[in-house]
Amino acid sequence: MSRILLSSALDGIRLSIHVLAATIWVGGQLSLAGMVPALRNAGEGVTNVAARAFAKLSWPAYAILVLTGLWNVATFKMNQTTTAWKIVLGVKLVVVALSGLAAYIHTKAKTPAQNAIWGSISGTTAAASLILGVFLAG
Repeated sequence: MSRILLSSALDGIRLSIHVLAATIWVGGQLSLAGMVPALRNAGEGVTNVAARAFAKLSWPAYAILVLTGLWNVATFKMNQTTTAWKIVLGVKLVVVALSGLAAYIHTKAKTPAQNAIWGSISGTTAAASLILGVFLAG
């Protein structure tokens, strides 16, 4: 009979911080994207105010995601992981970087079309990185 063991306290704390940061980075982007039409109707500049307020939460969350993600990877014994796991990890690392880069470019966008494109890319890659993380966690 196999036993299911609890994670160590440090593992639980590390993973909890990582997941909390992901809820802000990923969930916040999706929530804000859903609110944009209503914010636009609320008055000129309201969307920008909301975006700046979100940035104060989202960028620190992204930094925490990167740091705790690297910490997560450091805890794995790479010689005991499968090739498939390593490939998914590599893809996730690229997708996480793309999400941050797209979000940064989104903040510098000059037209509504650029805002839409880069916001969509950032949100889609953020959601993809979350899904890949679930696969990596097993």
